[in-house]
Amino acid sequence: MVYLIGVPILLTLAILQSSVFSHLTLLDGRPDLVLLAVLSWSLAGRHNEAMLLGLIGGLILDLFSSLPFGSHAIILVLVIYIAASFEGRFWEAHLLLPLSISLIASLLFHGLEIGTILLMGRPFDLTYMMTRVVLPCTFLNLVLALPASQLAEGLRSRLYPPEVEI
Repeated sequence: MVYLIGVPILLTLAILQSSVFSHLTLLDGRPDLVLLAVLSWSLAGRHNEAMLLGLIGGLILDLFSSLPFGSHAIILVLVIYIAASFEGRFWEAHLLLPLSISLIASLLFHGLEIGTILLMGRPFDLTYMMTRVVLPCTFLNLVLALPASQLAEGLRSRLYPPEVEI
């Protein structure tokens, strides 16, 4: 059921991220909407689904990217795998969890993208990339982390209501 809803949402977010948000930037950074969506779904307690959605969302992002096909998919699955390790009842209601996980995931996501660019042999300025792209992207992801996690929690509660015993 979640894939019937999740795949069109990820496709829409990837299109928005590649078209609309590529023009609405902070310095040269833009929010990573697909990363935030699958990360929020993972934080909502649906890790296995989030990994598969991360794979699908990464493949969709790769269609709009100049990086090798499959690189975003591998990066998103790795980031979701790391985020799944922060599962626990204490953290579920904690306000800082979406912010801290979003910070770590954004830096890891962009660090792995930079590593992929290095492996491809493309020249780039690391100082420019960090100050004009990675840090603004991370800031925008932090701003959107709480609304994204609240939307994912609301969607999870609608799709998977808690069982009630009588």
